[in-house]
Amino acid sequence: MTSLNERMNQIIIESNEDVSLLFSNLKGDIFCECKKDEQVVSASTIKTPIMLAVLEEVRKGNVKLDDMIYVDEHVLLEDSKVFEDGPRLASLYELLVWMIILSDNTSTNVIINYFGMERINRYIQNVLELKSTSVQRIMLDFKAIEEGRNNYISMSDMLVMYQKLMNHEILNDELCQVAYEILTRQRYQDDIMRYIYEPVEFAHKTGSLDYRNLDVGVMTVNDEKYFIGISVKSVNVDGNQQLIGKLGRMIYDAIIQGDLC
Repeated sequence: MTSLNERMNQIIIESNEDVSLLFSNLKGDIFCECKKDEQVVSASTIKTPIMLAVLEEVRKGNVKLDDMIYVDEHVLLEDSKVFEDGPRLASLYELLVWMIILSDNTSTNVIINYFGMERINRYIQNVLELKSTSVQRIMLDFKAIEEGRNNYISMSDMLVMYQKLMNHEILNDELCQVAYEILTRQRYQDDIMRYIYEPVEFAHKTGSLDYRNLDVGVMTVNDEKYFIGISVKSVNVDGNQQLIGKLGRMIYDAIIQGDLC
């Protein structure tokens, strides 16, 4: 009988797509992997380490979650559903929530500009100790991409980050819970959760760009927590989410059936 790792890698090979995948428990026992150390363009999954960097500033007392920040007209992006009525004040907490659960790019850019990329990257490197993760541009900055600047993660990095979050090795207990609670409110469920119809707690962040889709987070099944991170890049934008959904369903079924070997 073939192992889960073999079965999933066979599907990846047959798909002929560029896939980075890591499925493990929070102890770091790996059940399936494919290019887990490869640095990939993050799309909106970079917003999770950004959120943790901001919450560190809250822990230090430099800011408060109820601090009000003015979202000016010049930073409003056309894709924002949150600021459709125009400029207004928003609390730091509200901006963090919209950045994660709706992946609001306006909220994200306000946060990046408010705290600065240098401070965010310093946290990512020195506290989270991530090797392949960095913030090099604001959202929808296509000129930066043309100039070779982008945002990056690796699935190995994301496992380290989620381990530290779930084990409360960063921030403090209260702020770890704030981060986790926001991640569980994710409204985009078209990737790993695509074909899972049972109620499942999944604290995660999705991301999408032309020809690339990602979904990364921690799923709780039968009171056990598992890290799942999948990135798919293809020459055809159609089908990425379906492949992630198929792999996600395989992982979920393997957990339910106790077939993790």
